[in-house]
Amino acid sequence: MFRYRRYRVFLVFAIFTTLALYRFSGSHTWDEAPTEEESRAQNVQTKSLSWNPRLLNEVVQETRPVLVEVPAAETSQALVTPPPIASISRPVQKAPPELHTSSKPHTPSESVSLAEPTHTEIQNSADTPKVMIPDQGDVIAEHGEGRVEVSPLPSNVKPIYWKKLPEHFPIPSESTIQLPTGSSKPIPKIQYAFTEESAESKADREGKLRVIKDAFTNAWSGYKEHAWLQDELSPVSGGFRNPFAGWGATLVDSLDTLWIMGLKTEFEEAVQAVKKIDFTTSPRGDIPLFETTIRYLGGLIAAYDISGQKYETLLKKAVELAEILMGAFDTPNRMPLTYYFWRPTFASQPHRAGGRVVLAEIGSLSVEFTRLAQLTGEPKYYDAIARITDALEQFQNQTRLPGMWPTYLDASGCKKPDYSKPVEAPETHGLVDNQPLHFKEENPEAKEEILLKLPKPITFIAGEPGKGRIQNWDNATIVGDLMKEDTGSLSKVKRQLEVPNAALTESTVPSTVMDNLPSATPSALELPQCAEQGFAEVSEYIIESYTLGGMSDSTYEYLPKQYLLLGGLADQYRTMYEASMDVVKEHLIFRPMLPGNEDILFSGALNVPAPSEDDKVGELEAENAHLTCFAGGMLGMGAKIFGREEDLEIAKKLTEGCVWSYKVTTTGIMPESFIGVPCDSMTHCEWNETKWWDAIDPWAESRLTSYEQQLQTYNADLASASASFAAAMAAATAAPSETVVEQPKATPTTPTIELQKRQLEMSGTDEPPSRIVNLNEEPKVSEMPTPTLPSFPVLYSPKPPLSHEEYVKNRIQEERLPEGFVSIRSKKYILRPEAIESVWYMYRITGDTHWREVGWDMFTAIKTHTSTTYGNSAIDDVTKMAPELLDEMESFWLAETLKYFYLLFAEESLVSLDEWVLNTEAHPFRRPR
Repeated sequence: MFRYRRYRVFLVFAIFTTLALYRFSGSHTWDEAPTEEESRAQNVQTKSLSWNPRLLNEVVQETRPVLVEVPAAETSQALVTPPPIASISRPVQKAPPELHTSSKPHTPSESVSLAEPTHTEIQNSADTPKVMIPDQGDVIAEHGEGRVEVSPLPSNVKPIYWKKLPEHFPIPSESTIQLPTGSSKPIPKIQYAFTEESAESKADREGKLRVIKDAFTNAWSGYKEHAWLQDELSPVSGGFRNPFAGWGATLVDSLDTLWIMGLKTEFEEAVQAVKKIDFTTSPRGDIPLFETTIRYLGGLIAAYDISGQKYETLLKKAVELAEILMGAFDTPNRMPLTYYFWRPTFASQPHRAGGRVVLAEIGSLSVEFTRLAQLTGEPKYYDAIARITDALEQFQNQTRLPGMWPTYLDASGCKKPDYSKPVEAPETHGLVDNQPLHFKEENPEAKEEILLKLPKPITFIAGEPGKGRIQNWDNATIVGDLMKEDTGSLSKVKRQLEVPNAALTESTVPSTVMDNLPSATPSALELPQCAEQGFAEVSEYIIESYTLGGMSDSTYEYLPKQYLLLGGLADQYRTMYEASMDVVKEHLIFRPMLPGNEDILFSGALNVPAPSEDDKVGELEAENAHLTCFAGGMLGMGAKIFGREEDLEIAKKLTEGCVWSYKVTTTGIMPESFIGVPCDSMTHCEWNETKWWDAIDPWAESRLTSYEQQLQTYNADLASASASFAAAMAAATAAPSETVVEQPKATPTTPTIELQKRQLEMSGTDEPPSRIVNLNEEPKVSEMPTPTLPSFPVLYSPKPPLSHEEYVKNRIQEERLPEGFVSIRSKKYILRPEAIESVWYMYRITGDTHWREVGWDMFTAIKTHTSTTYGNSAIDDVTKMAPELLDEMESFWLAETLKYFYLLFAEESLVSLDEWVLNTEAHPFRRPR
């Protein structure tokens, strides 16, 4: 017999299951694959939602359609793909197509493309290029923030091409700064006078040279096979990356290394490939001026020089690239945009340089543009960088640390006016009583009119009769025409200004303004613009950093090198260099405290706060960074050419500091950056383990004090809680006694009992009957609930801290800190060249074979831990026994690091320091004779 109540749950479940199977089966079964048309539609929908994870999740969670009639939805609309989210990871691409290598002529009509960003998108990103933000402890940017991974354009999107545009701020020919002329001044020799080596020494040297060359040819073969004409090889996976506009950075960067190593066939093949690079187009919207100059422009010029100036293609491509880069200098003060948005829509508008630029990115262009001017006879290239040099010279003694420049500076040339004060309108504007402009603020109920809060200075410039042009100089963009009849309300003005975050609301513009706009006069209405200025600090309220390391390095490096390249004819480079090095020696260079009492030096950073009554100049950051290791070579070269012999000893000790930093790690490779313990004296410094431990754990005493305070608070809370609990327990009442619930006694009759018995027998079911009260049983005693007793408060006792000794030993073990290291900011090694660069300079300057010995140890360690099938890879942690390969091989591995290792063991006449000047990417330029 079916019992409904027992199986009703299963019945409901069966019904819903049947309906679900029918509803979701669709036109095909689960085993059937969707049709191609269905898959395509599904992919389009997924792509259109994937850019918004929150929206995608909401859609996925919806399992039943909501059918609502929306008339607008019935109209066919074009599909608009939303912008993708920028990926944090660096994708590895396979099967490299020859991107941006088209040599075919292109017409201006091809400059229109779906890939061109809108005006707003470009304007919002002009001063702050979209770059990947490194995680905590990631590598320090080499000189700035130039790496941006780009992917090839889709095949259905036409590329945009750069085109030559009229300059907004041209330099009159009579004002162009010319190259210094005349015979070169006598400059002391830099390179040591080497004598002939023994046969045994030569055999040993040449054997090491072959090993270094093999490492280069292996990496070059991997690049040629898996990343040809791309920027970088991924040496583990065999893929490639394009972080520098996709113009074949490794190819161009390696040209002169191919020649130096005698790989002439490979060199000529690479020169033919350079012809295919089209610098007038890129999937990347901005050009990092500094990185492009040192890698591409420097690489092309150096390859032309080192090969005897026989390959005209190299110079032609250098000029082609330089013409594009010159657009970045078209600003009111001729200071360049360090990230140049080259596409015509943006490049056709006037711009100012940035208000917060990296020192190295604006101060390290001189060597490349000077050499190009020498080779081409075109003075505009020298003029471009000479103006930067003049601005640096003027600013050098106006900084918080006179003699040096901060890592960030304001290059806009625009001193912002103080808009907190009323804006006085000039009499020529015809305003009533010459009163300042006032409008209502954001609050529409405000009774008083206050001064219009302009976020950017705006100028109205008259054009045709009845029409005026609006120009926003701070954003440096023309945004449209202002018609008299269209200016009845601020909402219309706001729409035409298109200034982000402008504080304009629905309010009437004073009629006196519009009525007095002249029809065709030079200026209709001019609100105050910025006052002209040279380089300046970014803000008076921030702490500035002064260093020879990242974001500053090559600005100082280029001062003596530019002096050499100009044959000593420009004294300002010598005076600027010497003034800066005097400050470096006084405030930045320090002796670290080390267990072996080694007499070596590091160059740290000085953090200088805003000026105050405190006499302290700044706080020394006792850092030794791989990027700073170039300083030994620079000071050594400066010591020779400027007669600063005392600097040569400093140069040796700085270089030894980097060699020591290699030796003490597990891998034998120096990390990106670490902090040490500075000595109080440069001449006497004994190892003190207690002082080292105190530097690792400076908060031991405060940690113990904090624990004791917490313990006192806990004990007080415990005593208070105990007293309160005892009082509450005493106040609690005793449990009530049992009470009998009287029930009415009735004498049941027999029929009643029989009836109950009869009903039980006639129920006809196996189910238990309803509860039957036995009227004859004894009455039950009802127990009253016991009152709730008070609970003891929850208290958490403080955990005893680690002792000073336990804390320090744990940190040393967990972080694998060598003796003398306080902390390691970044444990990576990304195949950097700066340490071996200074080792090479020291060998060429002193002739001491010690530098070859330590250089070989460095090469052996690097080769052991970075070698891959296709080349060499950056590693994640130099303190590990077996570091992880990061699948990244920057172009400077072939352009710089291996070149310096090779030149260290090559014959000393190859790239002599008395004949060549190497740029910051190790590209050699011929010195004037």
